[in-house]
Amino acid sequence: MNIRNSLPVLLISVLGITQLPGQDFSALIATCWANNQQLKAHDFQLRQAEAALKEAQGLYLPNLSFGTQYTLAAGGRAIDFPVGDLLNPVYSTLNQITGSQQFPSLENQSIQFLPNNFYDARFRVQQVLFNPDLAINRALKSAQIDLKQLEIKAYKRELSKEVMNAYFQWRQADQAISIFQEADTLLVEAARTTQSMLRNGIALPSALSRIESEQASLKAQQIDAAANEENAWAYLTYLLGTNEERVNIILDMPDLPDSMSNPSGAREELAQLDQAIAMQQLAFEKEDRFYQPRLGAQLDIGSQAFDFNWAPYALLGVSLTWNIYDGKQHRYRQEQAQAAVDARIQQKAFANDQIELQKKVAANNLRSAILQAKTFQPRIRATEKAYREVYRKYQEGTANYLELLDARTQITQARIANSLARFMAWSKWADYIYAAASYPID
Repeated sequence: MNIRNSLPVLLISVLGITQLPGQDFSALIATCWANNQQLKAHDFQLRQAEAALKEAQGLYLPNLSFGTQYTLAAGGRAIDFPVGDLLNPVYSTLNQITGSQQFPSLENQSIQFLPNNFYDARFRVQQVLFNPDLAINRALKSAQIDLKQLEIKAYKRELSKEVMNAYFQWRQADQAISIFQEADTLLVEAARTTQSMLRNGIALPSALSRIESEQASLKAQQIDAAANEENAWAYLTYLLGTNEERVNIILDMPDLPDSMSNPSGAREELAQLDQAIAMQQLAFEKEDRFYQPRLGAQLDIGSQAFDFNWAPYALLGVSLTWNIYDGKQHRYRQEQAQAAVDARIQQKAFANDQIELQKKVAANNLRSAILQAKTFQPRIRATEKAYREVYRKYQEGTANYLELLDARTQITQARIANSLARFMAWSKWADYIYAAASYPID
C-alpha cells in the first residue's frame, strides 16, 4: 500500500474551492467559524442581549392590562344603620296627613363590610412619565450587546490562530511522511546495489543485513509519522467541524512567511475593557441621579356593581417618588462605582502593556524562526552532495556501508529539521498575526 496516497488532506469542497492563494486562510477560517459549536453558543448569547435591549426599550411604552374581581361574602364585620327608627315616625305622620299608606314602615338595617355578589372589571393603563433609571438601563443593555460582540470577535481571532497552527502541524506531519519515503527509496537503492556487490564478491553479507535492519527501523519511523499525521488531521477537522471525506487541497504557501508584512490592528481585549469602563460609568451615573424624581400615571376604566349591574367608572392616578435622604448610601455606591472605573482603567493600561510585549516577543520569535529556517537549505545541499559522493565510492568499493548509512541518515535528519523549521516559522507567523491583530475579523 502506498502510504503517500492514503494521507489525509483537507476537504473543503463545500466551499467550491480547489486551491487557495498563498497565505490566504480565509476559507479554512470561515469553515471553522461556521461550524464551531462554542461560537454558535456565543451567537445565541448575543441574541439574548439584543432581546434584553428591546425589553429595556419597551419600558418606555404604556402597559395595558385587564383585570376583574368577583366576590361572594357572608358574615364578617357589619354596621347597624337605624333607618327604621329614623324614618318610620316621619312616614307615619305623612300617612296620617295624606290619609294613605304610601310610606311603609322600614326595618333597621345591618350592613356588611364585605361586599356580596359584587364585581369589579377594569382596563388599566400604566405609563412612565419620567424615570432616569430607564435611560441608564437601556444604555447598559446596549453596552452589553457591544461587549458580547467584542467577545465573539476575540474568540474568532483565537480560533483563526488555532486553525492556522493546526494546518501547519498537519502539513509538517504530512511532509515528514514524504521525507521518510524518500529515505526508504535511498535504502532500497542501497540494498539493490549491495546485493549486486555481493554477487560480484565485493561486499560482505553483513552489509546487506545492516541495510535491511536500517530499513526496518525506517519502517517504524514511517508508521509513527503516519500516526502523527492522522492525529494532526483529526485535530484540524475537529476545529473545522467537518467529517467529510478527504480530497487533495493544499494551500499554495511560499516556503517561508514574510516577516511582519501584515499591518497591525486593535485587539478586542482592549476594546472589551473600554466597554467595561463605560458600563461602570453608567453605574456611577445612576447613583448621580438619585435625587431626580420618578413620575408615573395610571388610568382605570371599567365597571363595578352588585348583582352584575352596569356601573361604569374612570379613575386617573399620578404617582410621584422623590428620594430625599438615604443615609448617604447612594454616595457610597457612587464611590464604589468610581473605584471600579479606576480599577478598570489600570487593568486596561496593564493589558495594553502585556499586548505590546506579546507583540514584540512574537515579532522577535518570527524573525528568529525565519532566519533559522533559511540556514537549512545549504545544509541539505551539502548532505545530498556528500551522499552522492559516498554512494559513488560505495559502488566502487572504496567506502563501507556504515559511511553510506550515515550519509543517508544525515540527509533525512536535515530534511526533517528543515521541515520542522519551516513550519515552525509559519507557526510563529500565526502567533504574530494573532498578537498584532492583523487578521480581519468580521
